Amino acid sequence: MDFRGKDSGGSIPQWLSSYLEGGIPAVEKQKEYENYYVFISMNSGSNLAALEQWNIGFSPNLDFARLAADRIERRFLKAAGTYPDDEYGSFFIALIRSASDALWQGVVRDGDFWLLRNFPEADGVAQSRESYDYFILVKAEKALLVPQIRTLIQNVKGEAPLSNEQTAAVNRVRDRFFEGF
Repeated sequence: MDFRGKDSGGSIPQWLSSYLEGGIPAVEKQKEYENYYVFISMNSGSNLAALEQWNIGFSPNLDFARLAADRIERRFLKAAGTYPDDEYGSFFIALIRSASDALWQGVVRDGDFWLLRNFPEADGVAQSRESYDYFILVKAEKALLVPQIRTLIQNVKGEAPLSNEQTAAVNRVRDRFFEGF
């Protein structure tokens, strides 16, 4: 319905169009981001001024750890055949905690944008809901991020010893972590 700069003839940035159509993989396929891992933080609400404050307060140095932990968690979940705590034992929660607490190097904020969208009710009722969606694009060079993630994964120690099956499952993901990351 509306977006930043619409009134002055602006357009939605290519990175956001790609993200809305195909998620992070679509953004990372763009030539501009071929050597980067891309992360997008999103916040929604009915108050654009509040979202602007969230945008102003966003800091890659402080907020990236949550984005990295979420993406690392999703990578392990994607590879899991069962519940992650069963599959990876205490390693899984220790990994997510370590990623959330890590100080990540080389992370750069590369853009932000907001959209006003209308969401019609699913049951056919004429009433609809409008929401502002605010997106922040963060990127990290693959050459800088890969060794940090590898070191993190190698150094994580769970509270309880892993079974042979859990150790094998963790090692399978470690060996192929960046395939589909």
